[in-house]
Amino acid sequence: MNAPAASTRSVALIGGSGDVGRMLAARLRGDGNTVRTIDIRFTDRSDPDQVKGDVTDPSPEVRAVVNSSDAVILAIPEGAALESIPFVVAELSPHALLVDTLSVKSRFGAALGRSALRNSAVGINPMFAPSLGPEGRPIAAVTYRDGGEVDWFLSSLSGWGSSVVRMDAEHHDRLTAATQALTHAGILAFGLALAELGVDGAELTAAATPPHLVSLALLARVGGGVPEVYRDIQSGNPFAGEARRALATALATLTETVERGSEDDFASLMSRSTSALGDRSEPLAQLCADLFTDLVHRQPRSWDRNGDLS
Repeated sequence: MNAPAASTRSVALIGGSGDVGRMLAARLRGDGNTVRTIDIRFTDRSDPDQVKGDVTDPSPEVRAVVNSSDAVILAIPEGAALESIPFVVAELSPHALLVDTLSVKSRFGAALGRSALRNSAVGINPMFAPSLGPEGRPIAAVTYRDGGEVDWFLSSLSGWGSSVVRMDAEHHDRLTAATQALTHAGILAFGLALAELGVDGAELTAAATPPHLVSLALLARVGGGVPEVYRDIQSGNPFAGEARRALATALATLTETVERGSEDDFASLMSRSTSALGDRSEPLAQLCADLFTDLVHRQPRSWDRNGDLS
């Protein structure tokens, strides 16, 4: 069977009711592809493009959809994705592409390597909340096996305005331990410290410096997110524990330097803190300045001493 033209792809999107699944379905349909979504949570049987089913216990209908598709996307949790590998690998048509959207790649990639997979396979990780949209935002991509079908899918992502960042599975997990696990851990720890100090949110926003206001905004977004998603980032990434330990060690180093070090020691600490930025330091500082300038037009209303919003 010959691979179809990119404009006529048929896609089976497993996990179609989740945020990532809905984003991909909408964008792929917008490109002219036919997308059928499979999810155990679907209840509307009137939509022919929605199939109620479980990829870990596939019905004949689920098997038929997977077997007839040019691409199969797993937008499901890691446990279910790992469990689905034998079924998906056996049912993929010869030219079909397998895609996952997992936030951790190394275990899934290793499992695919041990399987009988002969198809092209790529993992993607949108580095943003799907509600924000892909335009101007990065999507990490890990190619497990390329038999010629990976480029059309990654080109679609680029066509949506995303920046596709290619890397291998282990490097992906090490990098996201820093960009996601470390970042979220620092934000949540900041929030726990505020709670321990017993401070008031309205007072904080009224008197906040620009760095503090941005930190409060990050806390509100991350702390108000879906616990399952944020816990998976911390517990699922094999390098996340190392990132959290590095954060704890860094805070201990800061405390030790303040309490026992000299001014020169503190200056050295500040220099070391920006060493990872390399040649990105200056443009990032300018980005921060632009954000702080924009805060004047976006920050919450002031809070007066009587506790009333004005």
